[in-house]
Amino acid sequence: MKKLWLTFLVALFAMSCGDDKSYSPEEEAMSDSTDIDSTHTGHSHRHGYSSSSRRGSSDSKQNSFDTSGLGGIINPPVIDSLVLDTSVVQSKNELPACTAANEGETFMVDEESALYFCINGEWRTSIIGLVKASCSNGVLTVDPFAPSDIAEEEDPALAGTYRRVGVPVAGLAQKGPFRYGASVKIVELDSAMRMADSKRVHESCIASGNGSYAFPGVNLVSPYVRVEVNGYYRNEISGGLSTSMVTLHSVTDLTERDSVNVNMLTHLESPRLMKLVENSGFNQPIRNMKAQSLKDVLSAFEINLGGGSSGGNNNSGWFFGGNGGNSGWGGRNSQTQTTTTSTTSKTADEIGLFDGDGYSGALLAVSIMMQRRGSGSEMVSYADGIAERIKGNGNWDDNNAKADLADWLMELDASGGYDYIRSVVESWGMGKAPEFEKHLRNFWAKAYGFETCNDYTAGQVKNVNTSLSAYFAPYYDHPDSPKVRFICDKSLKSWRVATDIEKDTVGFGMGTYDGQVRGGKINVDKYYVYEQSKRSWREATSKEVLPFADIKDVYENLAADETVVFILRHAERTDDTGKNGHLTDNGKKQSESVGAKLKGVDIYLANSGYTRTIETCEGVGKGNGMTTIKQDSLPFLLGDWYVKNSSRLEEYRNSDGGGWVVFSKYAYQGGYTDALYDLDTKSEEFIKEKILPSIPNMKRVNVLISHDQLVLPLLVYCTDKRVNLRYFDNQRWINYLAGVAIIVNSKGDVRYEPVRGLESGSMTM
Repeated sequence: MKKLWLTFLVALFAMSCGDDKSYSPEEEAMSDSTDIDSTHTGHSHRHGYSSSSRRGSSDSKQNSFDTSGLGGIINPPVIDSLVLDTSVVQSKNELPACTAANEGETFMVDEESALYFCINGEWRTSIIGLVKASCSNGVLTVDPFAPSDIAEEEDPALAGTYRRVGVPVAGLAQKGPFRYGASVKIVELDSAMRMADSKRVHESCIASGNGSYAFPGVNLVSPYVRVEVNGYYRNEISGGLSTSMVTLHSVTDLTERDSVNVNMLTHLESPRLMKLVENSGFNQPIRNMKAQSLKDVLSAFEINLGGGSSGGNNNSGWFFGGNGGNSGWGGRNSQTQTTTTSTTSKTADEIGLFDGDGYSGALLAVSIMMQRRGSGSEMVSYADGIAERIKGNGNWDDNNAKADLADWLMELDASGGYDYIRSVVESWGMGKAPEFEKHLRNFWAKAYGFETCNDYTAGQVKNVNTSLSAYFAPYYDHPDSPKVRFICDKSLKSWRVATDIEKDTVGFGMGTYDGQVRGGKINVDKYYVYEQSKRSWREATSKEVLPFADIKDVYENLAADETVVFILRHAERTDDTGKNGHLTDNGKKQSESVGAKLKGVDIYLANSGYTRTIETCEGVGKGNGMTTIKQDSLPFLLGDWYVKNSSRLEEYRNSDGGGWVVFSKYAYQGGYTDALYDLDTKSEEFIKEKILPSIPNMKRVNVLISHDQLVLPLLVYCTDKRVNLRYFDNQRWINYLAGVAIIVNSKGDVRYEPVRGLESGSMTM
């Protein structure tokens, strides 16, 4: 109490100019080069704010929320523009000259956490007992001719009605800490009028660097009060100030106390608190309801400070085993910390950000959550909406809003935002940032339907199973869902975004032979190799597995003297595999999409003579923009190019599990010599006798549509078996509109690239 009172006096009696001009942060983002001036002269910085779209602060610390390392699977979190406080300098030596031109101007010297005022040509910070302070629109002003604030005088008309006289009320106003110049108001509540506002209001200002306020002495008719704070606060996410002034309040009972903190928990609990009092028929003191109202608010955000944790559902998940290792998640500040959980219950207005207990972490966590929509008036509106839902029965029953908040918190986590917030909070010099991370991670994990991460569930990998999330996947390896998956990290004791190897090798188990290659379960065009000596999977190198390149990329990277011949499988077909079988409607769209990748390019088209290959060429031509679609039918594009004996091949199909098993084994392992030609000999014949001699009569870009039984063996040969289409081993087959690019330069040099026209070059059957 004495410390708060001294802090108040030191700042209160410092002199400022009497300019009461209102101001607010700039609403429009400024360019990086103009976000803050290099000097503080005259009254150009009286307002003390400027806005910038740059994520960082004037001390070069950058709010670098980065999702690039996550392959674009995570949306970047939406964060407010940075609002710089230009009235802050690092040291006293950086203060500008104190002259008549800036008489009364105020600066905060960061390394001292002290306010300095320009008074009679001198910067002063410890003038006590001289003048009265006031504040309006976030500006701290003083009257040099008025005495300093003293305890209120008693009103004779109210003699005998005071419940307490000369109460020195003090406390902390924190979101982050409210900035000096914020106004503080104590509104007495009339217990005879169902706790309605009375006309008795007491006002003061924050004149400190840590959000502390103090009233020298308040005379109370009613001990039930609402303390309101209105001003700017330090934004723990952006590293600057809030984008606009905000008002937070705290409802409490001053019967036996003289300190009241105002923070996001007090703001959120107030409607619920008043509802509990109302439900009691206004027969219970406010203080009797505060423990329940705080518990309800914390429970709404999955926070339990009672030593236990609510159990999630028991939905099954994959367990990741093997070498995936730790991804370095979260950096230096994500080490598992020792939790200090208070054994003594607190009310919301007793909690401070830097108390060093479990309540502090809960307060910071909830304060961060409330900035989902921004840091200004939109934040208060967002918080008020949640408080209104909690008010009735103590539950936040808006699952849509919870899922949205969970997505944002997860995005913030995945992009390093939690580490940045910790560094911002600790840069204020008010103490160590409390352990807030676990509460945020617990919230989004519970919203996603994950059970508690502990030793039992460590290594479990899951998809989001709530359809309200932007990252929902109906089942683990659903091909059309977002590619993000989550793992229970044993070292963190919480869920995090899984790395590629963690989510792609789920369920692989031990390999069956050294060098076995399997495609990723989520990233289907990533490949993993089994190392028998280590009994683990690792990501394949380009020497082991070649990825499929997009047709457009291959074309755009051709040298000026190069010609390309794309040998592709047809688009998606119907179940009719005969010569007259058609494409599906989706197959026609696929064909057009591939043509669009070569929009406006003069291309040559050829087919095998089968209806589905003809229709594929038509779609490619349509997507390309051809007005007249010309195509040739070339017999060597038929699917029987490698077939020596059809009847023997049919026998193998029936005995060995089908044509895909037979042709994939043939391409990678050889064999079937009585049914199929030698792979190397027949492939060289195709290239040297069919493709290369035809190039002079072709165009620079050529698209030849064939069948999987030709395209797959040819592609395996051209890439020296470095594509992963081992259906016999992993059910991976060549996708529609995938194949090989045969690229020839003017000297006759030939190179090959596996290519895809769709998102993936392979399909899992």
